[in-house]
Amino acid sequence: MMEPLLKRLDTHDYDMLIANSKLIEIKKGAYIYTEKSPSDYLYFIQQGEIRIFKEIGGGKEITFFSRRDDDVFGETGFFSGHTYSTTAKAQRNSFIYYIGKNKLINLLTQNGRMGLQFTKWVAESLESSNAKMRDYVAFGSEGAVASVFIRISNMYGVVTTEGIRITESIMITDISKQIGISRKTVSRLVKKWKQSGIIENDNKHFLIKDMRYFRELLVCKNCGVTNCVL
Repeated sequence: MMEPLLKRLDTHDYDMLIANSKLIEIKKGAYIYTEKSPSDYLYFIQQGEIRIFKEIGGGKEITFFSRRDDDVFGETGFFSGHTYSTTAKAQRNSFIYYIGKNKLINLLTQNGRMGLQFTKWVAESLESSNAKMRDYVAFGSEGAVASVFIRISNMYGVVTTEGIRITESIMITDISKQIGISRKTVSRLVKKWKQSGIIENDNKHFLIKDMRYFRELLVCKNCGVTNCVL
């Protein structure tokens, strides 16, 4: 799993970054920024969960990332332009730091070690995003939903004698929002897999009984991406 950016920094660099940032509390359901708003700040999560997504029309959304404790968001737009290209929304009550563009650029210019960690993190994040889009586009609806199950299992899966049990409750609506596919389509695929004995679910908790089916569907053996998470 991809290591959060703040955990990559040594104590001195971490303290310097936080000293130049401000802390705010964001309530569940609140927006931190929306698409096309000025990309003036980069955000660091002290505690919480933030969903980064894009509206694609017809009431549909596609989720690019879900970022959690010690990680960063807002890099798309902050480093590459003047406005954000996505929307950020709190999935639960969160405490986040934010730092202005000029302050951060000065810190990175003066501290090559910190700059290197940022560069590595952004590169890995881009790799993960590209792999996710490949799964969603190249393998159709079934591949897109299978990709979500693989990524969820990497984050919350526990290996048992029956298969990989997902410890977090997952709703069909959540999967639909991840990939911009209708809830009806996701439900149909989940029902098909249940009938085929590939997965089971009990009160929103899934058990993946045949992970090999998903991996073969997405040709995972040919994929070199190691940060295969949502």
